[in-house]
Amino acid sequence: MTAQVAPSTASYLAGAVSVEEFEYQRQENTSQPISEFPEAFADAVREARDGGFQTDDPSEELLAALDEITKPRTRIRWSEPVVELDGNAYVVEPHLPVLELRLGEELLKEYDESRTVSSEGEFEHEEVESLVRRIGWDGQPNTARGSYKRSLVPDEVEAFLDEYDYVEDERGVSRIVVERHNWEPPYTIELREFTEEDRWGQEIHDAKALDDALREFLDSVVASGTGIGTPPFVTDEVPASYFETLAPDDRGGKRPLVRVDGRIYRVHVVEGTHEAMPVTLTAEPAEPTADGLARFRLQVTVTDDKPEAVVAPGEPVELHSGIGLPTALWIEHGDESHLLDSDRYEVPVASEDGGKSWSLDVEDPGMEEVAVSEELSVSDELTATYVVPGTVPAGSYTLSGSFGALWLENPDDYNQTQGVYPFEVELTLTEP
Repeated sequence: MTAQVAPSTASYLAGAVSVEEFEYQRQENTSQPISEFPEAFADAVREARDGGFQTDDPSEELLAALDEITKPRTRIRWSEPVVELDGNAYVVEPHLPVLELRLGEELLKEYDESRTVSSEGEFEHEEVESLVRRIGWDGQPNTARGSYKRSLVPDEVEAFLDEYDYVEDERGVSRIVVERHNWEPPYTIELREFTEEDRWGQEIHDAKALDDALREFLDSVVASGTGIGTPPFVTDEVPASYFETLAPDDRGGKRPLVRVDGRIYRVHVVEGTHEAMPVTLTAEPAEPTADGLARFRLQVTVTDDKPEAVVAPGEPVELHSGIGLPTALWIEHGDESHLLDSDRYEVPVASEDGGKSWSLDVEDPGMEEVAVSEELSVSDELTATYVVPGTVPAGSYTLSGSFGALWLENPDDYNQTQGVYPFEVELTLTEP
């Protein structure tokens, strides 16, 4: 069997991952049995469920319990506790007094030094030191100024606010912003049903309620497969309603989730940046194997000839993909999808338990285990030879692939530019 190949770029790379996958379970919000909450809070929740909770004078025990439940931890995503009570899950919405302290955005040049405190200063009271450390920035990367919230406000905190108006940290001097939420009675606690949107912390659209074009597109993306062992989904057409409904907003917020056939997915669409990437992709036939299997090659070349692509002098371009570079390729025949063998990766083999081994030193590989990358300099080439299984008959096939790249445009800027290169290969197999 001989092969003829013709590559072409695709406009978009799309994919879908079930939120039940391990990497997204870390973002899941779950309910806790009411017995795991402080007694004062649990009693108030039961009262709210049975007939409503309202008071003009919340107990110190209740306020302290709320502080314990909502205090900052290593990873905090939820401001409202979720309780499980008599087999039902509820989101608890307390309308109780909360003091919030933070620093204003403006860095001041003129301020009263006698009413200014350093975020690195020493304090007599531990609670005061905690709040100053929290609202100030210590200069560490990947951190920022935070906020301090308390319902049961210690006297020493009120005394601190009487004495100081400003905090000096690694950014500079800013005014302390004091906000007192729900400071006047009546105080209430309300419950509402815990929903899937609460569970995952974002909006969920049902595919059945979307327009026909978008629903068909989502069905195709999900049907193409959601794991590392499936071909990438590339396309030249994405319904405009996807960008209106499911794409992240301009502020970089989270993209909504979508429910397809009862399962919830995180769907992503990335536009290819072929012309802005310092690479070219070519394809050519290769001599068949000794036993007559068709072969072809893909070649990626790093170039500085593209007007829109700039690589800093002497800096490499890093190519990255999953399983093998430049990409793993599958060929579909009938109801089956075959992973082509390549000299850049090994085809998985069936294991005794019916699973697959990717010939790696891990039993259940995820994307991190099969991700590969390689640095190339300008004019360097990366070539992969693919072998078509002998069970695939003569005919024409469309194969989809994708790889990404990272590079520096400016040697003085450590922020790398990134691009994605989705493409298709038209493969024609002919009997000799």
